[in-house]
Amino acid sequence: MKKIPQINSAKSVSTKRLRSVWKSISDKPFPDVYAFVLEDNEFLSTLNLLRKQAGVVDTRVKEYGVDFPNKFIEACTFEFRGHWIVLVKQSVSLNDSLEHELRHIHSGDVALP
Repeated sequence: MKKIPQINSAKSVSTKRLRSVWKSISDKPFPDVYAFVLEDNEFLSTLNLLRKQAGVVDTRVKEYGVDFPNKFIEACTFEFRGHWIVLVKQSVSLNDSLEHELRHIHSGDVALP
């Protein structure tokens, strides 16, 4: 993973890794996805900012049947200008989180603004 210069805690996930996880769950063409690993505090701050944006739909109640604090969220996916963006907490399993989030993209159940 390489660091994004403007945000010291963000590290991009390679397309090779994303494609590998995608191939394990789908035969569909690889979508336009970018993924980043953030330090836990930065992840929570970013998640809080995202939830305040108009058009962002929080699907945790639909997915899990209950609302819970952001500190328990391990990753999130959203669409930005035609690209899927996946953010993952540094302290969790990257491959498990990527697989979970990419399954949302695959099944089409990620809410678009």
